[in-house]
Formats: sequence, C-alpha cells, structure tokens
Amino acid sequence: MFHLGEQGQKQEGDAAHARLGGVDRQRVCQGAHTYAPLGETMYSAAEAIPGEGVSKPRSRLWTVVSAMAVLLIAGGAGVAWFLGGSSQGALSPPDGPWPEQRRFMVLQCSVEGLTPKTQPAVEKLLRSVPEIESLTAYSKRQAEGAPPEMSNVCGVQAHFVGMAREASDIPKISKELAKSPVPVNLVRIPYNFWTGKADVQVVLTVAGSPIFEVENVEARIATEKDREVIVEKILQLVDVDKIYYEDSAFATKVLTSYCPDGLCSFTPGPVDQEAIYVKTDSPGAVETLKKALDHTPGVDYVFPVW
Repeated sequence: MFHLGEQGQKQEGDAAHARLGGVDRQRVCQGAHTYAPLGETMYSAAEAIPGEGVSKPRSRLWTVVSAMAVLLIAGGAGVAWFLGGSSQGALSPPDGPWPEQRRFMVLQCSVEGLTPKTQPAVEKLLRSVPEIESLTAYSKRQAEGAPPEMSNVCGVQAHFVGMAREASDIPKISKELAKSPVPVNLVRIPYNFWTGKADVQVVLTVAGSPIFEVENVEARIATEKDREVIVEKILQLVDVDKIYYEDSAFATKVLTSYCPDGLCSFTPGPVDQEAIYVKTDSPGAVETLKKALDHTPGVDYVFPVW
C-alpha cells in the first residue's frame, strides 16, 4: 500500500478532510481517502432505514410527541423531527445513491516528482492501457491551479488524473504500472458520498479531535444535548432543506466505499467521527455557520461539501 510521507500529510490538512466528507482527518493525512477511513461489523447501525425528511423546515416549534417522526405544521411550514436516531432533530443518513468510484491519480511521490523528461514516458504507457477510459496530464505549473479534489496528494507536483471504464478496473491499471519505465504509484480519488446530498458538514468533537490540541475552554466531546443545540442554531440561521446526523458506523461505511482494494492514500480502518450534514440553498451558508458555531461546545470544524 502507498502511504504519504510527513510532508504530504501536512500539505493535505483540512482540504483533504473536506474533500472526503466524513473521513477521519488524522487518517486521511496519514495515508486516503478520503476520505475517511473499516470494519464490516460496524455496518448494522449505519444501514438502518433513514427517516423521511420534510422539505424546507422553517418553524422553530420543537415538540416531542413520540419516538417516531412527527410532522408539525406551523405558519404553513413543516418541521421534521427524527427521534429514532442518535441525534434529535436530524435524520439518519440517506441510503444512497452511492457514487461509482472510477477516478484515480498516478504520481511519483518524491521530492522532485515527475518531470518534463519522465512524465511523457509514463503517459505513453497509461494511454496504452485499455481499462482507462480517459486520462489528463497535469504539469507542475498546471497542478498549482488544480481544484482541491484534483490536487496532488504529495503537494504541487506533476501527475495524471484518470477515469477507469469500471470501478473494478482500477486494480488492473495499478498492476500495469509495474511496467512503467519510471517508478510511479496509483491512488484512488474518491467521489464524496455527500456531494449533492448536503452543502455543509459540521464535524463534531470526539475523543482525539484536533481541537483538544489547542487551548479552548469550550471544547468537549459532543453530547446529545450539544447536538440538539447545534441543530437548533442551524435551523435558526439558514434555510434548511434536510439535516442528517452521521455516526462513526456510517462514516466507516462511507470510507470503505472509497477504498475497497487498499489503493488509497489513507490506511483503511474504523472511523471515530461524528458529523451533522446540512442541505441548504441559503447563500453563504458555510461562512454563516462557521461564524455562528465557532467555539460552540461539541463543534470541531465546519466545512463545505465538495
């Protein structure tokens, strides 16, 4: 398995975490993806049937009636209460759709990386592999302006981004790279499960969260009450379509889908992470929630969902 060095780890940082959405930050930086490193035994809780949400909740009337979803009608707007999960006021994660993971990167994770002399030889080999549907070469200069999800996991270096014909073809492509005249590695570039399902990710504090490494008197492991307060604040601040609560079991399931074969820049394993995902059409929702939730007990970070 290909693991990133310390330099690559520090360069990825928060951007890698946000790109993955639901991926444990420390694991992503230690070695990918993404997202977010994964034990099969943890899936039962994650695979529970999600509650049905109500579009555009605006009312602030919160009334517990039973242990089932209750629809409140107030001023012509609905509020969805989901009481079957671990966080009141939030839905269980959606059960799909699961994005097809066909995208990959080929790179030489070294001090210099691929050069104008070595990159053409690797490109010639890659374009001869029938399992590759499309391939884009990035020079070092082009890599400087690449979007976050396409950035080189080892820093600003020349690399290739490709699309396999089938997700199952990626291990075959990796084996073909053994024929390369220049040593290179292949890593998957995951498609974020939460893209299109949410716009904002609120990462909750758990044991080992980076926030505990700095002085922050408000920092503590998120409690059930903390989650309720966070959800209440979100509903007050932005126009919400759906709010989801992701526990560690589901985060683990998501990360497993990113790396089914070990060809990733992270070490797969159970994820100790909880998050709230918000689907909203409010302009500037990410910045609004970042400012409002800063120093809120139970909140680690707020990220956009890419």
